[in-house]
Amino acid sequence: MPRKAKKNPKVSVVVPIYNVERYLRECLDSILSQTLKDIEIILVDDGSPDDCGKIIDEYAELDKRIITVHQKNSGYSAAVNKGIELASGEYIGIIESDDFIEPDMYEVLYKNAKKYNTDITKGEFYIYNSTLPDGERDKLFINPGGVDLRNAPDGPFAAHEWPAIIAFHSSIWSSIYRAEYLKNKKIPDTAGASYQDLPFMLDVICNASKITVVKKPFVHWRNDPNQGNSTSARGEKLLLMAKNTQAGLKIIRKTGHYDELKEAFYAQAFWANINFFHKIKRSLKQKYYLEFQTIFKNVVIGELKYTYLRSEDKKCVESLIKNEGCRKLYVLFVLGGIKRKINRIIKRV
Repeated sequence: MPRKAKKNPKVSVVVPIYNVERYLRECLDSILSQTLKDIEIILVDDGSPDDCGKIIDEYAELDKRIITVHQKNSGYSAAVNKGIELASGEYIGIIESDDFIEPDMYEVLYKNAKKYNTDITKGEFYIYNSTLPDGERDKLFINPGGVDLRNAPDGPFAAHEWPAIIAFHSSIWSSIYRAEYLKNKKIPDTAGASYQDLPFMLDVICNASKITVVKKPFVHWRNDPNQGNSTSARGEKLLLMAKNTQAGLKIIRKTGHYDELKEAFYAQAFWANINFFHKIKRSLKQKYYLEFQTIFKNVVIGELKYTYLRSEDKKCVESLIKNEGCRKLYVLFVLGGIKRKINRIIKRV
């Protein structure tokens, strides 16, 4: 049984944990160091084969705000959903166990959420690479197509009023959510999938009545080489990304704001899938292409304005719409990457 912590704190922090013992202490220390002290910390050990279970039990002995859960390996979605189920806070945050956060994250987000009575309050985040020299490890995340949270409205908005938030990045871990709102949502059970929080993000954001963005980075989103997460995967589980995106399209269509949201959604759909399509092993590329193309099959040429995509990305999307085939899409994507590298070299000269 999970250990009980104080009931009704301001924020419940859910941490799904699997095979991250080398990063876990840094993550936990950053949560325990929060300037907002009225929090509960729900640590869900998803059957981790390393020492993560021992580490969280050790931390639970030191801080009464910690709730520990040990369950058989069921996947990221099951771990997050379990944490949300147990959360008793007014707001809920989710943190990946190989990331770490700034000390004032939850104090700042909570104050903003209370000020505007939001369903979601979102912060910015860094891409973090611990192998780089000091001063180069953190880089503010901006969508490859140029979507920047610093351009968000200053007050509350709904997704159809600023659709760029959908094109940005799912990053469910850079936000807090009003518990009463989030308790009715679940991450789909797609154990082993990459980026399986995409449908969850679309459901939560598109159905929120009030969203705010705090224009400050709080999360250090770890992207170390050989980290062992989905960024290094090449197998069949990557195919689930395309299926998750198809599920996301159904969510968008049900909102009643498809016309306002479609530009941002299809940009997100492209970015969420193209790199997985590129890196999946050759024997699975055609299978991935068929799933990828299905997302765009009902779009007609000329329907999209490509508001959030670059010119080389537009060529890839139009190839998907026309169903020109796996090889053509692969070539277009590679050529786009070469073009960007040449442009970066020219700018440096």
